[in-house]
Amino acid sequence: MKKLPFFRPIQLLCLSVLFLLSGCAGLNSSFETPKVTLADINVREIKTLETSFLVQLRVMNPNDFPLEIKGLSCDLEVDGRQFASGLQGNVQAIEPYGSALVPVEVYASVLDMVNSVIGLIQSANKPNAPMESLTYRLVGKVHVSTGTLTRNVPFESEGELNLK
Repeated sequence: MKKLPFFRPIQLLCLSVLFLLSGCAGLNSSFETPKVTLADINVREIKTLETSFLVQLRVMNPNDFPLEIKGLSCDLEVDGRQFASGLQGNVQAIEPYGSALVPVEVYASVLDMVNSVIGLIQSANKPNAPMESLTYRLVGKVHVSTGTLTRNVPFESEGELNLK
């Protein structure tokens, strides 16, 4: 009869850790990036040098497991100019194949806003330049947890704001 090799406790521990790590690495290999889009924007408060807006972001979870949003940062550009920036730190869960509105308070410098308005007026005064819409670009990172892994996921969304 053949004798089975003898494993010492330290070898068993190392093998167990190795199997555990390789198993965890494959758990979320099918992670799909959540989609983040601008859903709404409202003026909250106007101060002498700063204006705050409440931006509603639609976060869609294309995965078959829930996502927990741990935080979010974003920058909003309007017509190619930096407009506002903000952070959100409240934890919010999104069900598998679900979506949620995530409120983010963003802040804009009144001086930057005045410069943007002047630029828009100058653009509108050019021949054949009707002011029917403004383009926006939203960029940022959403800090998500899948239960086993936590990661920062960059996002970008673009669109037009209709002025009519």
